[in-house]
Amino acid sequence: MARTFSLLRTDASAKIRLAFAVLSIFLAVATQSFVVVLPWFLLVVVLDLVVDALDRMPIARQGLLDSVVLTLLALAAGAAGTGYATTGIGAALLILIPAYHFGTRFGRAGYLFAAVVAGLAFAAVLASPASRAEYVGAGFLAWVAAALVLGALGSWNQRLIFEQELDDADPAAREAIQLIERLHDLSEEMATGLDAPAGATLALDLLSAEVPSARSAVLVSSDAEHLVPVALRGSTRAPWHLADALSQILTSNAASWKPTEVPFEDELGPRLALVVPFAYGTGPTTVVIVERSVEHGFTEAERRAVSEVTKRLAPTVQAGLLFGNLRQYASLEERNRIARDIHDGIAQELAALGYQIDALRAQSGPPGTHVRDALDGLRERLSEAMADLRLHITDLRVAERPGSGLGAVLGAAVQSFGSMTGVRTTITVSEGRRRLDPRVEMLVHRLVMDVLADAQASGARNAWVSLSSSVVGPANVDVSHDGDPKRARRTYSAPSIGELGGTLHVRNESNGRLTVSLSVEEPSPVGASRAT
Repeated sequence: MARTFSLLRTDASAKIRLAFAVLSIFLAVATQSFVVVLPWFLLVVVLDLVVDALDRMPIARQGLLDSVVLTLLALAAGAAGTGYATTGIGAALLILIPAYHFGTRFGRAGYLFAAVVAGLAFAAVLASPASRAEYVGAGFLAWVAAALVLGALGSWNQRLIFEQELDDADPAAREAIQLIERLHDLSEEMATGLDAPAGATLALDLLSAEVPSARSAVLVSSDAEHLVPVALRGSTRAPWHLADALSQILTSNAASWKPTEVPFEDELGPRLALVVPFAYGTGPTTVVIVERSVEHGFTEAERRAVSEVTKRLAPTVQAGLLFGNLRQYASLEERNRIARDIHDGIAQELAALGYQIDALRAQSGPPGTHVRDALDGLRERLSEAMADLRLHITDLRVAERPGSGLGAVLGAAVQSFGSMTGVRTTITVSEGRRRLDPRVEMLVHRLVMDVLADAQASGARNAWVSLSSSVVGPANVDVSHDGDPKRARRTYSAPSIGELGGTLHVRNESNGRLTVSLSVEEPSPVGASRAT
């Protein structure tokens, strides 16, 4: 019953064709030819209704159905042409019904085809004795023109309906497409694209030609407390010893910001830094720092040059950071998926293989026999492979978080570990405003997660993590657990520890804990020998 009701419903196109049918009746009555026009009228209307019913049925409009619809509409157009030729002006408006339907159904080719079919039918009848020759000429041309105009209107109306359906389908998706296309165009217009580090590095390189310096940096800050380096020149760490001074400058009224000289002292001796902050809109604050020896002060022209670079750079950095966030969301989702697949697939298979090797070791006799020693060596290599796999999983799960320090990332990771394994975890963080070198942060994160995984494997019930990093001095991390010392690993060495000048110690505490301690000094600043 519901389907029958849906077939009886009419859309705008059907209502327009119904209006043409009513006008045809009025014209036939006005010309006193209703009786002779009625058969042709019924034929055209019935064929149109059949086509309309087929269009509304839940059948794919392809293949045979399209051929049937085309044939029925062609018959309706031919009937309209024949009726016009045999009955006269009373049937002239019948052609409008199939022409409009052809236009809505098949577009331009459709209504042109309708005009051709109707014209051929009219010509065929014209050659027969039943023709009405007085309607050939200007009347016939006007009749064909009317069919073409109404068919074009039908095609145009159908195109408008299609565009409206697209607009109503998913406005958010359409807007996203427009934004992404515009973003692509803007990225091609910018020299460094939407890459904040590349744009900031280029700005520092250009600035160095006007304002000589030993070290320079571009930082961003959203809360005047956490300073995140975007680009560095002449150094691998920032903002050196300026964290407190920068915080005081940024907490002041933004309207009063101006180039400020900040003296400080570090391993290079007394230094002088020119600090220029600038906030573009409601986004993060961009800070450009240029530093050199205290004997060489900054001239007014140099201060003005740094200010101009900062004002030009702030929108580029903000756009790059926003675009980077979009890429980060997509990258983080993909990295988590890959890490999950590795953890649930390869890692589980390796763990099962390890258990099988342990069972064979128990059956192969005491240590010292050939088979037992071979299995022990195989088990050790498998453990190393699993440890390396855990490191790769950790690398995939750790994405760059410019607004979060190492303490926040470790806290979330340790909390997640405790909730998933049931090991009671405690973390203590003493962290300054300075961000550590990314290589150091990655090394610390790897070590903590590696020791925690070993704690779980050795049956630990409690684990403790302590992180300490300040403005100066090394970064220290201690990871302890109360697992079985005989089952715990005794080495956590990695090539990156030596490359970064780190010191690693593994020791048994008097309270029964196993503690792994790592101390890493900040890498030496690059370009220190170029100090002026």
